[in-house]
Formats: sequence, C-alpha cells, structure tokens
Amino acid sequence: MKDTVLVIGSGYRHFREYALRGLAERHRVVLIGPPPLDWQLAYVADHREADLKDRDAVFAAAAELAAAHPVTGVITWEEMNIALAAETGDRIGVRTMPVDAARACRDKARQRETFQEQGVPSARFRLAGSAAEAVAAADSLGYPVVVKPRGRAASVAVQIVRTEAELRAAFDFARGSEAAAIDDGLVLVEEFLAGEEISVDSWVLDGRVEPYVIALKRTGYAPFFEEVAHVAGDVLDSATEAAVRDVVIRANNALGIDRTLTHTELMLTADGPKVIEVNGRLGGELIPRLAEIAVPGLSVGALLGAVATGRAPGPVARPERLVGIRFLYPEADLTFDDIDVPAALADEPWLHEVRRVSAPGTELRLPPRQFLGRAGYAIATGADVPEIDSRLHTLAERTAVLGTPLTVPEPLAA
Repeated sequence: MKDTVLVIGSGYRHFREYALRGLAERHRVVLIGPPPLDWQLAYVADHREADLKDRDAVFAAAAELAAAHPVTGVITWEEMNIALAAETGDRIGVRTMPVDAARACRDKARQRETFQEQGVPSARFRLAGSAAEAVAAADSLGYPVVVKPRGRAASVAVQIVRTEAELRAAFDFARGSEAAAIDDGLVLVEEFLAGEEISVDSWVLDGRVEPYVIALKRTGYAPFFEEVAHVAGDVLDSATEAAVRDVVIRANNALGIDRTLTHTELMLTADGPKVIEVNGRLGGELIPRLAEIAVPGLSVGALLGAVATGRAPGPVARPERLVGIRFLYPEADLTFDDIDVPAALADEPWLHEVRRVSAPGTELRLPPRQFLGRAGYAIATGADVPEIDSRLHTLAERTAVLGTPLTVPEPLAA
C-alpha cells in the first residue's frame, strides 16, 4: 500500500509537473488547489478545489481528504504556501515541517537574526521602516547595500544601491512590492556580499541535511537581480563544496527545518560561503529538473515523498554531466506570439530542450516593469561551466522572441 501525500497547490505546469509526476509514481497523491484543476488530475487519486488564501477552506478540504485517505505527509512547493502546508499538517494530525520553521522560511529578516544568533555565516543587516531608517542602515553597513522585501521569492524587487538617492527609491520600491505574508512595512537593508552566487538543494529529515544538487546562478537587469540562468552539476572544487555543505547544514538546522526539500542560496565570498537565505521548499527555476537530467536515476518527486512521509531517501549519485538553463526574454516589451529557434541551433546535440512558458497573447515586459516576464527557456548540456555559459549565451542571443511591441508606457512593477 502506497503512502498518501497531501499536496497544497501545484504551481505552474511548465515548472512543477516533473515533481508531481515523480511524486505520483511512488505515492498516492491527494491535492488541494485553486479552481479549475486540470493537468494535475492525471497524477492525483483525489482532490479538492479551494482558494489557497482562505485558510479555513483549505483546512476543511484537508480534513475531508484525510478522512477518506490515510495521509502520512503534507507538502507544498509553492513559496506562498509553506506556512499554510505546515499549519494544515498540524490541523489534521500529520507530522510535517514545524510551523515555526515554515514561518521563518518566509521571513528573510527572521532568518538573518537566527543565523546571527547561532553563528551561521551570513550578511550583516538592518530592518528599516522608513527611508530615513534605510539611509541610517546603509550608512552603518557601508555602501553598496542590497535592499529587498522580507517575504518575496525569486529575487523579485531585490536591488543593489550605491548612493542615498538610489537607496530612497529602492526602499519605496521594495516596500511597495512586499508579499502579503509580511505587511509590517519593514524592508531589509543588507551588506552587499561580493562573490559568485550559488544555490544548494537538499533533503531534510530528523536533523539530517543532505544536499543533492548545487547550481551556479546567473543574474541580469542590474541593478536588480533577475535570475536569468543556472548551471547545475559538479560546479565546485571539492574543498569549496565541503565548506558549502557545512554552512548549508548549519543554516537548515538553525531554522529547525524538517520533512521537506530546501533551496539554500549562498554567496561564495573571500571569507568563505555565506547564506543569503533558505527557502523551505523544492528549488524553483527548474533547478531540481536540471538535477534529474544531470544525475542518473534521480527523481526529485521521490525524494520529496520520502522525507514527507518520514523515510530517509537512498543515496543520490554524483552528477554525470553539467546542465544549464537560460530563460528567454524579449528584447523589448511586447505582446508575445512565439519563440523561433534557428534550425542550426535546434539540431545541436547539446540542446536538450526549448519550451515556451508564456501563452500567445501574453504581455511581457522587462524588469523592473515586470519580474519573471519570460517567454520560455532553453536547457543545454556541456563539458564544463564555461562551455555551458557560452552555449546558454548563444541560445539567448540567437533565439528570437516574437511579438508585437507594446507602445503604451507601463508603471513600474510592485
């Protein structure tokens, strides 16, 4: 008899179907998601439709599903639903991510405070409730600084600032774009960490933290940090990887995380790895899917199902190849039609996949008018990091994002 796992929310099909499919291959899946559920139904044994912003409706739906099925794990891979999933597990009597840890994963400032208290290497920071407080924080930390909302994901509205004038504008922008989960008006002002940014995805169970993929992050659209590409696999030398692993374990344990997969972001500074943040969920940006391509036999859905139901996964093999993803953006704001890949590129053996993720007719705008306004993505393999970086750059340069230019000015994103 398969264990039953309750999933709260499914995410976008292009970015999460592989996880739901892998989970369903080894577990009975029951799902709560917003109407109308469609593609998800191929993978679930039962479901309820509910507004995920209505906690009582979610709790009621979970109780119905738990009464009909012996639920042994509760999970989510949606950032906004991390605390909700933990609270749902509490309500139906299923051990899952501790609620306190889930809430900490949604609050970057709380993470910083915890890391500071427990000696986990991280950035110095201040919280600012006004532009004047932000200026004082930057004066104390020293320019440049990074200004960010406390509760957003995917580097949305995060930017580097070097002057007081830039800081005041960045403070207003970050506060205006804050996630609904944290509405106290406080903005995070942080020390700028110089170095290469990476992410580490791990499974966490009963105090054991096991990384299974490391990825290099590529950002664009300065002064913002839009995530435009990632390269996953054996991307670090053994000494650096060991130091990163140590810091990741300490950071996850400091927050009390359990029974989930996490996505930890770090900067490789001259003083060693320092944590940017820990996300209490499966990594985004298709990084776990890159891991499945790089590591023979790996199923991220299987990893997630195992820890959600209290079972330690078996050993994860080392990556056999390097894999990279590049997100495809228009050259200028437009109403999207399609993606055109030159035939010479489409036939390259190293090109694993090109996929459209925005529907025709979607209005796409570049940061900061819109974040994550992507037309699609391309996945490529290669022998080393420079080769993959070069191939991803070629894909971005030569793949055309087609559409009709938008001529009406649009206000900045919030």
